[in-house]
Amino acid sequence: MAEELPKNASLDAILLLRDQLLENLLGEEIDDILYWAGKELARQKHAHSVNDLPAMFDLFSFGTLTLENQRKHKLEYRLTGEVVEERLNHHSSASFALETGYLAQQLQVIDQIYTEAIYEVKVRKKEVWITVQSDPKEPLS
Repeated sequence: MAEELPKNASLDAILLLRDQLLENLLGEEIDDILYWAGKELARQKHAHSVNDLPAMFDLFSFGTLTLENQRKHKLEYRLTGEVVEERLNHHSSASFALETGYLAQQLQVIDQIYTEAIYEVKVRKKEVWITVQSDPKEPLS
């Protein structure tokens, strides 16, 4: 009879891979590499519209993505949820560059405008803010 996995087994796997193994392998370059890895992931698993992004973040266990502020070419998203809280509880300097690169590339493809993003961890609030900036002077194509 197969042993039943605990309910939090997938969360434990995320913590192990994202915040221990990858940090050990990538060292100081972790943010740069994960950002570009997130962009590559978005090229392979792309959304059809902005409305699909929160569901995709849930699907990939990135957390709950919420658009908080929208200006002309600047968007501010908040990333929350159990996975974000647990990652920050276990590793206050956890990298969210994968999620940031993924979001930047998704919006770049959807809007067809050059887009980059940065993130800021709010450790006390157990949330991550991702700021996305687009440059309409640099259209793709």
